[in-house]
Amino acid sequence: MRALFVVAALVLAMPSRVEANPARELVQHMSRGARAARMGDWVTYRFNGGGLRVYYWRLAVVGEEKDKEGRDAVWVEMEAGTHPAMKSPLAQMRMLVAREGDVIRYDAISRLYIGAGFSPPQEYSDEALQHVLKQQQEDAKAAQAAAPKTPPRLPGGLKPVARSGKETRLMTLAGTVAAVPVEVVLKSTVIKRMWLSREIPLLNLAKMEIPGIGHSMEVAEYGIDAKPRMRIPAPDAPKVRLEYADAILDDLPGAADDGHGHDTSEDSP
Repeated sequence: MRALFVVAALVLAMPSRVEANPARELVQHMSRGARAARMGDWVTYRFNGGGLRVYYWRLAVVGEEKDKEGRDAVWVEMEAGTHPAMKSPLAQMRMLVAREGDVIRYDAISRLYIGAGFSPPQEYSDEALQHVLKQQQEDAKAAQAAAPKTPPRLPGGLKPVARSGKETRLMTLAGTVAAVPVEVVLKSTVIKRMWLSREIPLLNLAKMEIPGIGHSMEVAEYGIDAKPRMRIPAPDAPKVRLEYADAILDDLPGAADDGHGHDTSEDSP
C-alpha cells in the first residue's frame, strides 16, 4: 500500500510556506465543467523518476455499495506497474472507501484487498485492517509531533510563492486538454510545476514536474468506463492475519526490502 500511495503523496505535497494563493484561476477553470468522482472514472499516470525509473499508476472507481456502518461507499482500485495497460502489475489494491456527498474519504476504509507480484490477492481481516489504519494514524501523529513548531527561516527572507497562469491547451500523453498551470517558485527557481484540468477525472491532475530532482508525472490515459480488474479471492479463502499485516506491506514493490519473504495465509504455522 505504501508503494501505491507514494505518487498520490507527491501530488498532494505542497510547501507549507507558500505565500500566494492562485485559487481564483483554478476556481474559474473548474467551474466550467469539473465534476465529482463517479462510478467508472479511471485515470492512468506515467511517473518518471529519472533514468530508467519509469512506471505507471492507475486509479479507478469500480463499484458502489454500503459499508459495514451503513455509509455510502465506493470500491477504489489502485495498480502500479511498468506497462501502461497494467499487464503483470507489480502491485494491486482494492478498497471499500466511505463517501460523503462528493468526497471520497480515503481515511475511512472498511475493506481492503492487496496483491503483489505473483502472489494471489488476499483480503485483510478486520483486525489486520484496523491495525494497519491505526499504525498509519500513529505514524502521522508522530511525524507531526516531530516537526519543528516554527518552520526554518530561509536566508535573506526568501519565501516560496505560488503563482498560476491563464487556462491553456496542454498536450499530454492522453491528448490535448484544457489546463491551468500552477508553479511554486523560490526566487527564480521553480520547485514544483503542475497543470490542473477539469477534464481529468479523480485527481484533476494533467501533469506535474519537480525540476530539482528530475521527477515528472503525466496523465497517460483516462476514461469513464472502468470495470473491476483485480481477481477477488473466494469468500472462504484465507485472509491476512494481524501478525502478518505489516509484513505484507513491507513486501510490496517500493517498500523496504529486508531480503526475506513472508507467508501470509491463515494456514501458516
